[in-house]
Amino acid sequence: MNEIFLKKTGIITNYIASELMALKKEDRLPIISDYQKRFGVSRGTVQNALNFLKEKGAIVCESRGQLGTFLVDIDYGILQTYAISGPVLGTMPLPYSRRYEGLATGLYAAFEAQDLRLNLAYVRGAKERIRLVCTDAYRFAIVSRFAAQEAMHRGEPVQIAVDFGNHTYLSQHVLVFADPGKERIEPGMKIGIDDSSPDQCAVIHLLTLGMEVDLIEMPAHQLLSALRARKVDAGVWNYDEIADKDYRDIPYVLLDLTPALCDMGAAVMLCKQDDSAMMAIVENNAIEGAVLEVQGQVLSGEKVPNY
Repeated sequence: MNEIFLKKTGIITNYIASELMALKKEDRLPIISDYQKRFGVSRGTVQNALNFLKEKGAIVCESRGQLGTFLVDIDYGILQTYAISGPVLGTMPLPYSRRYEGLATGLYAAFEAQDLRLNLAYVRGAKERIRLVCTDAYRFAIVSRFAAQEAMHRGEPVQIAVDFGNHTYLSQHVLVFADPGKERIEPGMKIGIDDSSPDQCAVIHLLTLGMEVDLIEMPAHQLLSALRARKVDAGVWNYDEIADKDYRDIPYVLLDLTPALCDMGAAVMLCKQDDSAMMAIVENNAIEGAVLEVQGQVLSGEKVPNY
């Protein structure tokens, strides 16, 4: 019975600590009965959890009579230790470019600096990464700003926790061709397209608007091999990989940087709308600056990628 009691108290401590991460000094605490109703536990369990956090120095509270109980001090570093009970699970694209390697290395470094364990899964397709966040399989996903805005426009229950800025996801999109004599998409061409990538789909649909072409569904990572085998005539690709790996056999042309394409080049961290703990962690620990510093070091060759 004692083991069950301790387990229940620990879970409620985790829930309460997660919610407190979103509060600031002088904010009023929810009353105990609110916690009781939400978590379905006794008053004593809630009180034990709050007392535990006070004893650990995570929060200092002051009762102000009928006005309620207020936070007079809060230590986010201690609080997040109990708000995040295990590794933070995140997902991002496979680091096939130096820019992605910099992102992955920066994320691990930023979380490690806050004594938070991070596990990253590399998942193809922004739509799938966003779905995994929506189903609570992962706490956050790295996608482009464009993909994030599309998801929120569709009503997905997500929010942008960090916007890392332009050129942090990729430097530029390019049109790639099987025939070195081509510089634009032409009617009758077979175009490789990956439905799991909102960015690639949007660019291709924009470039082929009103044009008779044959859209060939395929995973994005198969596009270059399909071009070499002449199974498709053209597609949209990430310039960073072309440059990093010096693909001299792949003809390409740079795409103009329209506002939409700029959004596709910006990396963002996406989390659930109700994940106040995740939002508080990135806001209180300067995650953005830490990641960008390391990504810059990886891009310049100053730091070896480590993820």
